[in-house]
Amino acid sequence: MTTNDPGPEPEYLGADTSTGATTPGGTPLRGRGRRTGLVAAAAVAVVAAVGAGAYGVVQLMAGGSSPATAVPADAVGYVSLDLDPSASQKIEAFKILRKFPALKKELGLGDGDDLRRTVFEEIVKSGDCSDLDYARDVEPWIGDRVAMAAVPDSEQGALPLVVLQVTDQDKAKAGFRKIESCDGPTDQEPSRTGLAFRGDYMLVAETQQEADGIATDVDAATLADSEDFTTATGRTGDPGIVTMYASQDAPDAVMTAMRHDAGGSVDQGRIDQLGKSFASFQGAAGVLRFSDGAVEAEFSAKGLPEGAGGSAAQGGPDVSTLPGTTAAVLSVALRDGWLDSFTEGLRSSLGGDYDQMLAQGERATGLQLPEDIETLLGDGVSLSVDAGTDLKALTESPDPSKVPAGLRIQGDPAKITPIIDKLKAAAGPSGDLVKVASGDGVVAVGLDQAYVSQLLTQGTLGGVAAFEDVVPEPDRANAVVFVNFDAGRGWAEQLADLVSDGDPEVKQNVAPLDALGISGWTDGDDVQHGLVRLSTD
Repeated sequence: MTTNDPGPEPEYLGADTSTGATTPGGTPLRGRGRRTGLVAAAAVAVVAAVGAGAYGVVQLMAGGSSPATAVPADAVGYVSLDLDPSASQKIEAFKILRKFPALKKELGLGDGDDLRRTVFEEIVKSGDCSDLDYARDVEPWIGDRVAMAAVPDSEQGALPLVVLQVTDQDKAKAGFRKIESCDGPTDQEPSRTGLAFRGDYMLVAETQQEADGIATDVDAATLADSEDFTTATGRTGDPGIVTMYASQDAPDAVMTAMRHDAGGSVDQGRIDQLGKSFASFQGAAGVLRFSDGAVEAEFSAKGLPEGAGGSAAQGGPDVSTLPGTTAAVLSVALRDGWLDSFTEGLRSSLGGDYDQMLAQGERATGLQLPEDIETLLGDGVSLSVDAGTDLKALTESPDPSKVPAGLRIQGDPAKITPIIDKLKAAAGPSGDLVKVASGDGVVAVGLDQAYVSQLLTQGTLGGVAAFEDVVPEPDRANAVVFVNFDAGRGWAEQLADLVSDGDPEVKQNVAPLDALGISGWTDGDDVQHGLVRLSTD
């Protein structure tokens, strides 16, 4: 079956229905037992997603409309695998995967093997499916795209839906029924998994009534045409291979599912807290794509619960001024009042033990808790490690004072250093190993005096090409993780050599890595963004 292809469109993630559906937050959507038919559907989805995914990237397969055209517009969660992104992405994926010997060998890149067959045969081996044959029962109808969704239900929160692209409806139905029956009888026989068809897709639900109802909803309006869907997915930039989406109604679906599954033992306090936390939630989306020699995952959301991260105006510690020889850094901004949010949850979970714990901490350290913790960490902290360490020499003769690692705290030195002094005193003689230095609005702490002093100078990390490539918004990022695999003396390969006891294959698979960047920021519209980018040489 074919339909008019409206062209490439982004698709995004919400719920996994393969082993008992869950919402985007991971809460079970149903209290029912494991249905053979839906599990069979998920197994076929794995064949399409994993097998066809790798194969499709390599073979540049194409064709068909988006799975979002076969999902109702009111779906609360959605995840899809698109094997027909732009040709440039496919070529990038092929080039990147081939750089890693282990992946090249495992995926058979370049030899034309159909990995769908390989995955299918592994599934057959794991169950009572000896009568199934991939070439006869699956290959004639399986397409290149798959999606899983959570469709809203007033009683249960949401219903699981698997959407598979097919090339022949009759063969797909016959093949699916054979897969379904190979798992043996269940306590729910003789009922069957529900199947329906819309366009290029087979819709798989737990019952035929559900499948027919969902198909009718698809006829009325599709997710691909939903303004909420297109707005949320549009915030994540270019579409890619894997796409994700959670609607603004997802929290309500989770709470309904919690009530349904709990029966008479509803934890109303937990439900109320969830509702309060997500009261302003306006949807989230994400995408996984290949771009410019890197694989990246980009996410966005609006109205998420407030965390430690700073606001759009505040940003975080300026990691771009760290030393240019930095091998790795973890940095986070701490917004005003972050500790109140943290301690509120801690007090709720610990009860009376919370106050006792604070009292013990005050006696041991001489600090005023928890207030001094907020003062100590200032407006944000950056933990960094330099690439200049000779790892082999360090393992042979450990000396903490030779480890170029340190903590840079953004805040008032006059308030921060007295707290550090109290902690050093509480630690006894070992506290003398800790070196502290302060500058204009910053305090550096570490074991290597030379590195601690270096943290106070204006470094050049922001000008390092690898950093610029994987951390695109350093000025307004309120959280950053950065790893430069090629920094210094090849520390990453040294580490791989040490960890693997000299296994050359491990070193070969680390060698192609260039840099990893994980960053988060909030834009002027209060939309939270996140980017994970792994680049290669």
